[in-house]
Formats: sequence, structure tokens, C-alpha cells
Amino acid sequence: MLAGWLEKGHHIAALVVPGPRPGKQSSFSTWRRRRKRKLVLKRHLIPTEVPLIEFSRPYDWAALGQRLAGFHADVLITFGFLTLIPETLLKLFAKGGLNLHPALLPNYKGPHPIARLVVDEQYEAHGGVSLHKMTSGFDEGDILAQIAFSPGDWHSTATLSRALASGMKLLVAEAAPDHCAGRLEGVRQPEGNFTWAQLGRKPVVVGSQWSSAHIARIWRVVGRGVALHVPINGKLARLAYPIRRLGPATGEPPARRWGMIEFDCADGRIAHLAYNGFARQLTRWQRAFGRLRLGQKSFEMRRFGERAEGPR
Repeated sequence: MLAGWLEKGHHIAALVVPGPRPGKQSSFSTWRRRRKRKLVLKRHLIPTEVPLIEFSRPYDWAALGQRLAGFHADVLITFGFLTLIPETLLKLFAKGGLNLHPALLPNYKGPHPIARLVVDEQYEAHGGVSLHKMTSGFDEGDILAQIAFSPGDWHSTATLSRALASGMKLLVAEAAPDHCAGRLEGVRQPEGNFTWAQLGRKPVVVGSQWSSAHIARIWRVVGRGVALHVPINGKLARLAYPIRRLGPATGEPPARRWGMIEFDCADGRIAHLAYNGFARQLTRWQRAFGRLRLGQKSFEMRRFGERAEGPR
């Protein structure tokens, strides 16, 4: 995304990134996160030197506003920031603020659109990424442009990450500059009873009508983001990576055997790894190697409120 903005000849005045939690400023995890971030930025922003601002709770919006005002930037672009940004800060930018939302608005507004899309099996209908104006409400501003994902983009965390990165790069490189230049005005979001994408803290219990493919996709795409459970002897046992299909449904209750959990679903009896330290590490390895094998992807962008007169 950052590279796409720079490749079009635009300038990045500053980057605001999550800071360490209180009491963790000097921890090893904070050092590791900062070093990893530095390497990523070096790879994508060479030879550009961009000021880096760490912003952590409790949020001091006044102090952040003072720092950002000194850069005289035209527009603020955000992704993955789950707190509503005050209008006083948005007004510091001539073109306001733009947000990248990982769903096709107005559907699946809220903090957890990807997880809800997969759990609800609505990723084919509403899966994608939207660029919209920021307002005083969550994900309510005018839509400037959207990119829809294909079913294959929802195969795993790696394929979805590639789709998100490629889609956001295109939106930021093409749609955001056109908005700043007055060539893309956007359209208002329709009113209606659309799904609010938020998962509570309660465990997600696998339904008896869920298919094995649906359960496996939730784990492959969202992983630890959705805590899938099945009841065993009156207690909930958490599922991890799918192992195999054992055969037709038996009618027997779920059972734990040798680090695995066997249970019936809509289309048979299946086995998953039980959630533990090994399962977490296996997920990290798979995501790392999956990213290495996948390159950028091409998309078609749908634009809204495009002015007919003048060059793009």
C-alpha cells in the first residue's frame, strides 16, 4: 500500500503506528516489533525517510494533532484502527480522512468484518475492500471505490492477505489521489438494516449443520481470531487445524484423542487438532511460508461519483 502511493509520485508526510502498551515500552516484544516494522518499512520505502509516530493508549488526541498539523498533509488514510478518530483531527487535513475497510460497504460495517464474513458464509457476496470518507460515525462515510474479492481469495490467511494488500495498494494509488484532485466524489451509503460485524468474547460453538469445509475455512482464514469450540463432557474444547475426514457421521458425541478432537458435522465425522502451543506454532509457520509463495494480484476497481469532465 505504501509503495503504491510512492510509485505514483506522492509523498508520505508521516506514519502513525500502534505504540507499546503501558509498562511494555522496554520489553523484548516491543523491541522485536519495532525492529520488524523497521525492516518492513526499509524494504518498501527506500530511499524515502518517513517520520514514525507511535500512538498508544490512553490516546492523547491533542498531542497527536499538534504533531500532525506540522506536516501540512493533504489527506489522512487509515487501515485497521478500531477507534473513532475525532473530527477535530480530521479537519487538520484539507481532503479529510479516508479509511480502507475490508468488506464491501454498506455491508459488514464494524471492527471484525473478515471474521464475520467467513463465519456467516457471506464472503462471496460481500468480501472485498472499500475506500470511504471518514466521518463522526464508524464506517459511515461516502464510498469512493471498491474492489471485490474472488472465492479463491478466501482459501487461507495467505491468499486473503495477498488480496487485501493488492486491493489496498490499487485503491490508495488510484482512487485516493483522484479524490484529492476532485475527480472522485463518492456516493452516500444507503440506509438499511445491514450486518454489524462484531464478534463478542463468547466462544463460537460449532453448529450441527456446519459443513466440514466451512469449519476448515474458518480456521484457515481467521485462525485464532475466531475461537471455535465443541462441547466435550460438559466443557468446551477449542479446535485448531483440520486433520482429516474420518467417515460418515456416527451420532457419537465429540471426543478428544491424542491431541485431536473428533466430532460430527453436517457431512461426516471429522478430526481437528486440539488448540494448544503446537497448533499456534504450526499456524505461524504456515502463514510465513504461504506469504513467501504468493505474489501481487491484479484487480478491477469500481469507482463511485466519478466526474465526467476532465482527465483522470
